[in-house]
Amino acid sequence: MHPKNSTNPPTSQGLLTAHVGFCDTPIDNRGIQLLNVSPGASAEDALQTAKVLSSGLGQICRHMHDSLNMGELAYCDGMAALGFLAETVSALVWSVQKGIEAAEVHQ
Repeated sequence: MHPKNSTNPPTSQGLLTAHVGFCDTPIDNRGIQLLNVSPGASAEDALQTAKVLSSGLGQICRHMHDSLNMGELAYCDGMAALGFLAETVSALVWSVQKGIEAAEVHQ
């Protein structure tokens, strides 16, 4: 049967992530990033991970807010952890966005 006569939906490749470095952590003078999102991962998996991490980020922020409201101390390590989670979520989302843009160019 010829493809033009087929009633099967055309198969398409799933969206993939693109390479994105984050947390500005080069490990040498060539600019190679210690932390990065690897290219070629499933965009759905990357977004699911970003969703879970952002949910945890919100929970930590609420806990820190409540603690500070009750007069407890905030520590620099806690703020650094919040920043790391935010950078990670951002890198995952940017990676998916770059992957979508790359897929559109190749169509």
